[in-house]
Amino acid sequence: MKKITHRLSFTLALMLIMVTILSACSSDTNDAASTVAADGRKSGENGFIANRDVTGRIFLEGDGAQLPDDQVNNPVAQKIKEKTGMTMNWQSSGAADGLQELTVALATGDLPDVIEAYLDHGGRPEMPVLLKAAREGMFTDLRPYLENTKVLKNYLDPDFLPRDTRENIMFRPDFDGKVYFIHMNIPAKNTTDADRIHYRGGMWIRADIAKALNVDPTSIKTQDDLFNLAMKIKAGNFKDNNGKPITVIGPRKWGGQVVSSLFKNYDFGNGTQFDVQDGKVKHVAETDYALKSIDFVQKLLKAGLLDKEAFNMDGVRAEEAYNNGSYAISPYMNIAPDSLTMFEKTKYLPMDQMYNYKGEDAIYEKAKSGSQVWAIPATTKNPEQIVQFADYLASKEGKALWNYGIEGEDYKINDKGQYIFTDKVLSILNNSPQDERNTIPYFWGSLLGKTDVNNNKDFGELIRGANSQPDRYKLYFELMNYGNPKYKYWDGYTAASYLSEVPDIEASLKPVLDSYKDVLVQAFFAKDMTEATKILDDYRAQLKAAGVEQYEQYLQQKYDKDPSSVVFYIDAFF
Repeated sequence: MKKITHRLSFTLALMLIMVTILSACSSDTNDAASTVAADGRKSGENGFIANRDVTGRIFLEGDGAQLPDDQVNNPVAQKIKEKTGMTMNWQSSGAADGLQELTVALATGDLPDVIEAYLDHGGRPEMPVLLKAAREGMFTDLRPYLENTKVLKNYLDPDFLPRDTRENIMFRPDFDGKVYFIHMNIPAKNTTDADRIHYRGGMWIRADIAKALNVDPTSIKTQDDLFNLAMKIKAGNFKDNNGKPITVIGPRKWGGQVVSSLFKNYDFGNGTQFDVQDGKVKHVAETDYALKSIDFVQKLLKAGLLDKEAFNMDGVRAEEAYNNGSYAISPYMNIAPDSLTMFEKTKYLPMDQMYNYKGEDAIYEKAKSGSQVWAIPATTKNPEQIVQFADYLASKEGKALWNYGIEGEDYKINDKGQYIFTDKVLSILNNSPQDERNTIPYFWGSLLGKTDVNNNKDFGELIRGANSQPDRYKLYFELMNYGNPKYKYWDGYTAASYLSEVPDIEASLKPVLDSYKDVLVQAFFAKDMTEATKILDDYRAQLKAAGVEQYEQYLQQKYDKDPSSVVFYIDAFF
């Protein structure tokens, strides 16, 4: 029995050694295979990177539906694999709350090779979550790998990046020179206004009603102008597409939320409620503008001009209502080249040139903007391969593949250098647009590749497909340029971008700032201005107790040192 036991132990030990050796050999073989192409190319030769399958995860609120059904075997992915050796498979749960999903994934360490999160500026709610993970060593320092790229090395050029991206997201002083995030959708250097897509975020009016009343939407500049127009619309007894009476002003296009474009004359016009007034940083609730905003909304409600559900209606009902023309005016909507269905059913016109509290009627946009970031977890092996892969996708060749497909099959280039879709692709776009993602995986490729963007320069058109389908984009260009809008460009931080730099009060102040929109709604529906004033006074006391004065002092120091560093315009949302 002892001999049997001895032989068994020896056999088990031998098996364990063999498994270890085989595993090592297997690992060595995989490593070797990952750096040599089938045609003998080695890493770095003729675009080849490695024979590698990369898994990513998207935290972008339900965008998984835009991914190809087969992310590996579609023709474009196969062509990219032929060029680089790399395959990319993005995971998406389709969750409605990308921030919550991101928070859970980082807390549990449930991370793939690369992640993509929403982040259009450094004051977004995602930023503190990502910063915490970076500070705890959860992400790879990408800077050494950027230096060996062709396109992404532009990020190392201070003039390439918008200030917020450079100083608050990628090259933060507290990172000590390390780079953990790649901010996407950055325009190329030397882009002009003609190279910009404008989304015209703000107030819009039904086109037929503006025509019937002989009103130029761009002439509405003041809150009195808006109120008087609303009264004329009410008196006009206009109907929706189903013949039912309309309500003059509804919610924003995507559902109820306080949007400051409704009272633009009185609002600081930013996402974080602070601005500089007479040289002093103030929260809007500490000024007369807050009460003026409340008084105006109460006036609309009492006159029956504003839907009482404008601040809490769900998105499905809101969009359906605008499709039906059930509201004459939206306090906030915008346009995008590929989402004009609603405007085709019921045409609305931008009414976004009201004065701000400074008396400016220009539309503010960031000088250069970014949105979305990707990062590589510290657990990912050979991160330099993913950086090189992203660099390829961001090259003109890479962009052409995921923007237009395979040359000759999906597009041709005319003698003007314009990329034109073939009849095959046009048939898909016209007859089954939901299948486009399986032929041209635009969203799939854009997640790592959409940066250093100048479509006019690269492909001869501002919007992908505009030269192939001019009629399809005619309405978009009409709305984008309607009223010859004036733009002001800024490059700076939002006030929220600094909140994480004052940790002593961040935990107490942020919830109070986040509650401001709820306080406003409560004040909007107060029985009179006396009660509304009491609600606002109570909120001011909460701000003070939470440390708003200390935060304002901190912002004031930043502003006094460099007034251009604290620019608060960002969007029309609270």
